[in-house]
Amino acid sequence: MPRIGRAPEEPLFSELSQFAEKLKLELGEHFHCLAVRGSASRGTFVKGASDIDLIVFAYGPALQTLSPEHCITQATDIDLEWFEPEDFLQSSRYQWLKFSLSYSGYCFGPQNLLTELPAPTLGSRAIAHLHRVDRWAKAWPTHLADAKTDGERKRACSWLMKRIVRSLFEAEMLKRNVYSRDIYPCAEIASEAFPSHAPMIWRAAELAVAPTSELSLIREVADCLLPELLNLQSRLRRDMEHVHSETPQLPLLFTTQSRFT
Repeated sequence: MPRIGRAPEEPLFSELSQFAEKLKLELGEHFHCLAVRGSASRGTFVKGASDIDLIVFAYGPALQTLSPEHCITQATDIDLEWFEPEDFLQSSRYQWLKFSLSYSGYCFGPQNLLTELPAPTLGSRAIAHLHRVDRWAKAWPTHLADAKTDGERKRACSWLMKRIVRSLFEAEMLKRNVYSRDIYPCAEIASEAFPSHAPMIWRAAELAVAPTSELSLIREVADCLLPELLNLQSRLRRDMEHVHSETPQLPLLFTTQSRFT
């Protein structure tokens, strides 16, 4: 697979650079780098619709006083993780995150951890959400109930719908030898693979980028598509028990541009 990570577009690039400089000032020589993944480094970021995923690589415990939202105004939601570089690189965990960063991550110095990651290959480590459908299928009602504002409820809706659409795509990804994280191509392939659910898949895709705070609309999609996903998860687990090698590498189809993020 190619490495498609690119520098985020302005003004997001400047905001992330400012946050990286803040980290460098606060952490000094303990700061390794700031990595960004997702739509911001795939060229599909949309202000007001996209969230942003950041990973701080540094030595020592995570700072509890970090406030990236003071620097970053373009994203609707900011997810921040913290790892020590060697722990991350040497651990057998974080396989999907390593794949994601290798495939489409971008790094703000002083060092570039992404160059130490293996080249991305399409295989089981490229599956992000289908492995854990049972967990987040149980968790989403709690996330929504805990949301205090209309905006928080919409973020919970988007979180759920993105997982639904991408998980349905992941059920077909290895069979078709095609990869994407963008909602439109994921929904397109999922609707082809599951035609009886196509209208609801497209509704989930729309709600992923234009979410609602109405519980009845969210539940309608969840009640329709989550049972199918739980069946697909069970099938994946059975298949993985019998498969111990990666999918043979064929010419790969992929897309990074869409009208959805």
